[in-house]
Amino acid sequence: MQNNQKIVTKEQASFTELLDNQEAIILDLENLHYYTLNAAAIVLWKRLRAGAAQTATALTAALSKAFGISAEQAELDTREFLSQLSRNGLIEFVTGEPGSASPAISFAFEGLPAYAPPQLKVANSLTKVVLSQSQTIVSGAITGT
Repeated sequence: MQNNQKIVTKEQASFTELLDNQEAIILDLENLHYYTLNAAAIVLWKRLRAGAAQTATALTAALSKAFGISAEQAELDTREFLSQLSRNGLIEFVTGEPGSASPAISFAFEGLPAYAPPQLKVANSLTKVVLSQSQTIVSGAITGT
């Protein structure tokens, strides 16, 4: 991954935020795997998905600003998160010029919890989902494949 490579999210990845800027899930509609995201991961995923940040450099700056962490820490954590997304087929890196950030998109990240590195937790099915902060339980959401 190079700093200037454009990052493209998988179209078949459905994003649902459960607690504003604190907990969310991504459902890969192609393989029915789901992924839980913490607050820092949500900040990065929202920007990626909206096209507001399409490079590792832009995402690093967004993470640093949102949580008030050092650029060095933000870069390490962003790169690790992007690696996780890539390994799970949720993004791909393409050559070419990234588009310009969309100025019409506004991101308000008030009330963020204390910083923890972006986390993408993986599960293989949606038969039971238990989320850490909300204690939400979804049983049998998807049966049989």
